[in-house]
Amino acid sequence: MPAPASSLPRIALVAVLAGAVMVAAPLAAIASQGLDPFDRLDALMLALAGLVVAGWGGYRLGARPLLRRDIALHLDEAGVTLQGADSGARLLWPDLARVELAWWEIVPPYVEDAEHLPVLRLVAHDDHAIAVNGAGVVSGQLARAFGISPPAAARTAVVGHGGLGALQQVLDWVGSHQPDVPVEVGAPPAL
Repeated sequence: MPAPASSLPRIALVAVLAGAVMVAAPLAAIASQGLDPFDRLDALMLALAGLVVAGWGGYRLGARPLLRRDIALHLDEAGVTLQGADSGARLLWPDLARVELAWWEIVPPYVEDAEHLPVLRLVAHDDHAIAVNGAGVVSGQLARAFGISPPAAARTAVVGHGGLGALQQVLDWVGSHQPDVPVEVGAPPAL
């Protein structure tokens, strides 16, 4: 299922490139031409502005959203496996209390801008019945942000808008192959 955040913000790449040109061109002019003191000051101010633009772009590239990797979900007759960016969870069908699809407001640093996104939750009868793989930093942060346990966060998938078709397929599969598992679907918010 597709991640809600893009991998690299284009505006940040443009800012880094434009800032680099704004720094390099005036410095090259200072080094290669005999500029008078006022022109040299103008060139240094332009280079300083370029440094600010490039720094902002670099900051945006370094502060990328946490939810930028796709999620793998595998359903079979024994159970369900959810593999996120830094952790995964396996849950057998008898241990699954319900499947929830809700719309939550997801805010930075998880996505670039705050937005309502579909969230698939595999809710267990008991969190101790969950086999969690990996010590997920992102899952731990999601657990604190959403007020749920870390194993519950490992079974929670925030999906991009492009994944609505895949989410519908998951819900259809659960409904046809595991009819004893309740499926709760929330309506998207009216914004």
